[in-house]
Amino acid sequence: MAGSGGQHYAVGIPSTSNAATDSDNRDVNSERNIEHSFSYHGDTGRGSFDNARRGLGTRSMYITPAPALGSTDNTSAHYSQTPDSIRDRTMLLSNMGLRPGLRNSISSNRAEAVSVIDLDGSRRSSMDDRTSIDQIIAETGTRGGSLSRLLRERSPPLRPLYAPMHGSDLAGATSALPQFDGSYIGPQRVPRNAKHPEVQAEQQQRRWPDDYGSIKQAPGRTNEHHKLHADAKGQYHAGTHLPGEHEQLLLAQAPSCSDYQPSTDADAAAGGHRAHLQRRWHTAVDLIAWPLQYVPAVVLGLILNLLDGLSYGLIAFPVSIPVFDKFGPVGFSMYMLSTAVSQFVLSSGMSAFRGANGSMLIEAIPFLHAMSMTIVNNVGEEQPNRIIATTLASYTISTILTGVVFFLLGSLKIGLLVDFFPRHILVGCIGGVGYFLFQTGIEVTSRLKLELKWSVLHQLFVANTFGLWGSSLFVALLLRALNIRYKHPLFVPVFFMLVPVAFYTTIAALGLPMDHLRANGWVFELPEAGKPFYYFYTLFDLHNIDWHSIKLTIPTMFGLAFFSILHVPINVPALAVSTNADKIDTNRELLTHGITNLLSGLLGTFQNYLVYSNSLLFIRSGGGSNLAGMMLGVATLGIFFSGPTIIGYIPTMVVGALIFHLGLELIREALIDTIGVVNHIEYATIVSIVLSMAILGFNEGIFLGILMACFFFILLYSRRSGMRKAYTGSAVRSTVRRQYAQRRFLDGVCKQIQVMRLQGFMFFGTINGIEAYIRNLLEQRQWQENPIRFLVLDFILVNGMDFSAAEAFIRVRRLLEAREIYMVVCGAERNSEVGRALRAAGVWSSEESEYVQTFASLNDALEWCENVLLQYYYLHQAALAGTDMPQSYTFVTTPHPEEVNIYGSSPRHAMVSEATQSAMTASRSGSSPAVHEPPPALGLLQQAFHDLDSEGSVDATLAFIAPHFKHKQLSLGQYLWHSDTPPLGMYLVESGTLRVYVDDGSGVAEAIESILPGTILGELPLVTNKEHNTAVVADSNVFMWELSKKTFDDLCERKPAQMLAFIQLSLAYSAQGVKAVTAFAFCAQ
Repeated sequence: MAGSGGQHYAVGIPSTSNAATDSDNRDVNSERNIEHSFSYHGDTGRGSFDNARRGLGTRSMYITPAPALGSTDNTSAHYSQTPDSIRDRTMLLSNMGLRPGLRNSISSNRAEAVSVIDLDGSRRSSMDDRTSIDQIIAETGTRGGSLSRLLRERSPPLRPLYAPMHGSDLAGATSALPQFDGSYIGPQRVPRNAKHPEVQAEQQQRRWPDDYGSIKQAPGRTNEHHKLHADAKGQYHAGTHLPGEHEQLLLAQAPSCSDYQPSTDADAAAGGHRAHLQRRWHTAVDLIAWPLQYVPAVVLGLILNLLDGLSYGLIAFPVSIPVFDKFGPVGFSMYMLSTAVSQFVLSSGMSAFRGANGSMLIEAIPFLHAMSMTIVNNVGEEQPNRIIATTLASYTISTILTGVVFFLLGSLKIGLLVDFFPRHILVGCIGGVGYFLFQTGIEVTSRLKLELKWSVLHQLFVANTFGLWGSSLFVALLLRALNIRYKHPLFVPVFFMLVPVAFYTTIAALGLPMDHLRANGWVFELPEAGKPFYYFYTLFDLHNIDWHSIKLTIPTMFGLAFFSILHVPINVPALAVSTNADKIDTNRELLTHGITNLLSGLLGTFQNYLVYSNSLLFIRSGGGSNLAGMMLGVATLGIFFSGPTIIGYIPTMVVGALIFHLGLELIREALIDTIGVVNHIEYATIVSIVLSMAILGFNEGIFLGILMACFFFILLYSRRSGMRKAYTGSAVRSTVRRQYAQRRFLDGVCKQIQVMRLQGFMFFGTINGIEAYIRNLLEQRQWQENPIRFLVLDFILVNGMDFSAAEAFIRVRRLLEAREIYMVVCGAERNSEVGRALRAAGVWSSEESEYVQTFASLNDALEWCENVLLQYYYLHQAALAGTDMPQSYTFVTTPHPEEVNIYGSSPRHAMVSEATQSAMTASRSGSSPAVHEPPPALGLLQQAFHDLDSEGSVDATLAFIAPHFKHKQLSLGQYLWHSDTPPLGMYLVESGTLRVYVDDGSGVAEAIESILPGTILGELPLVTNKEHNTAVVADSNVFMWELSKKTFDDLCERKPAQMLAFIQLSLAYSAQGVKAVTAFAFCAQ
């Protein structure tokens, strides 16, 4: 009956005026309803309609599309009730609130809705055409296509590329030529490898194309090209951009008709040969000049590598131990090789930074010393060769392990996991490294192993020993003092270059021999003669490795690998910000670090990484190129090949001052710069890590830091409340416009609704506070003051939940069920992490218990709670009147009216009884006297404005305005008004429901309010004459009364006094609705 793509509906027209619930409709109305099937063209999918959505005393038709075929979404199975079913209950209660006499008069005056079904299956309504929100969006989407078509129609067709032009076509083409921008190809914009315009003009004269007037031009070719050229060269029309100096130069060099001369093949060959030679000459010059521009940056980078190698390469082995007292040159060679490998890999294009500098990981030295000490203590100092072979093997394995970790993080693209590591723990580790460097500086310069012994302390203050480490510390402190005044990046390298000059100048003035200085430790000893640059490779002995000692160092290896990966997320983003680099991929840099460390480990040397400070100084000095980085790598490799001979001429004061300087810098960053930046708990963690590393060791310090971070994380986060806000239903109500009697009753009992808006991640640290708050609500004293019937838990701001939290909600459910309190869950999607956790814990709506209800939103939950309270209202009314309550209005299990103790002593029953009597008394006191043949809308108006009739003074005003209301009806889905449209009148709803929608800013319409029978809408735009900022759609078949704008304006002119009184009533009525919506919008957030 319908074509493909149509949407099928079933239309039910009930023949009775009584309404039943959904289950009753399936049984009772199946024989009374006349069902028809038809197709609605224009929408895809299929659906069916149920006929349960209608109000008491109405004869209307409700159409509800069912889910499309193949859809697995079953909303009714996800939540306790669907939004539509909640609207049904609300409308039933609203209709029950109408007076019986008023309902009968409405039924007699109402016209019956008629639906017409065409032969082709399409549906036409006798009412106005309606447009759904989807259709509005679809219509808006097609406007872009119309605009595109309009632009295409207004665009002129393109002429073929070589189509000849004649007469006016040529003139038009000439005038349409774009203006020539002479500044674009000025000398300042011409690349270095480009030809000068004069050279190009000369070559063009010798080899001009045939299309521009060569003697080889084909017969019949017109001179239009020449005319066009002459016009562009010598004639300028009004408004044409006049050429600048560079344009005139080009136009002067351009050939004209008289410039065309025949050219011979010999001249062309000679010109081409000269141009070829010129290109080769320029290429040779560029190849020589290009690397020379990076020489200053390379020299600076090489100086930095030498300074770092002399200070940190010499202490890569614990020289205070007799086995390694001669290993300073070995460490220097291994440092240079590791730095060169890192430099080559970073400059090969693997890193996104051009000119990045690599170096040995200086912070690895404490871990290397820890591995060396473990091996010495396990093997014994009586086996030096075995110690050396095992130590070199452990260093190599550690570097390879670090490279594997880097490579896996980068290749699996999980580098962001490193960012989750707490920064204050890293700062504490850096402070521990600073302390270690300070201690190492004393050991290197004094040649003593620091221990807590009186003999060691006594030797530290011997004159010569004190002078060695004291002078180095003085130089470091002097540098720090001067660095306060001089902050240039080159100041520190220049300072350390001047220290040896000052040292040797003083030595020359005093006449001290070099042998005496080396013997007393003021200058490093010369390396043993005859040892090649690859000497450290001869120390590797696979057959002499103590593998048991290697196993003992594995925890330290993992600690070093863990500490190493923390540098990349710090150095890479910092260098990207400093160099204005965009879209830096951390995973790519991790992958690069993995490759360079794997290569370095396979070559038997140390860990390396990208150095932020050296890289920034190198780039800003003109080394921002991969070629410059390669040149620095070659220079560093040259130092490695030349051997460590230079060490024998370096004063220990220089190396000691460098070590002290870095150690003090790291201690300052950890213990001083963090004061006032981190909180007290984090600062205590930093101090504890530094002390534990200094006393216990580096692995112990890192482990202690991780434990403290976990403990303090739980402590700090558990202090943050998992509850954003808590309030009762008196503060926030649903956005449903209800009748006066219902509002009056809800004002008295809404305290029984307790809302808790939860937030964050629910885990064992935060759930205890929430559970304690709920238990406090149920204490006897609190219960007497504010008894609750509904506990609404809003999970809209909750992003996760662990098992402990879910288990706590099980306890809460049992506790509430024992008190007959409904646990209402909202804001949690069924298949979300929170929804799955709640369903697994049994805290979800089911047929087993009605005391757990779930809803999609807080507004739906509040509306359901209010409906249940209204059920108790009508139950008490029936008990007072001695009548039965229709089963249609029973939503939850309640006693029969005859079983209700209206004078019950429980706090909840007492509150309901008091609110019921207050609402009924107010309703009776507001009953208006009988009027002979009253206007049809008068009864509804009196009921709508009932709460505003404080002195019975509004009856005359309403009797005046009621005859001017005219009957109006809407069908399901029809718009009453659209957003940004002028007001056409105000409306009094007789039956049916409407929904108010507002644009959320993204083009999606969001329902914010429900309009029920017995209420008014549209009064504020009509009075203020402002456009609507919302859209109102019929949620069912709606019958209403309309006061048109034309009638309103006419009455304002003829009867200003009466209309002023009515406007005052309308504004007072609007204030009530604005208050409810505002409270929900602000208090519920």
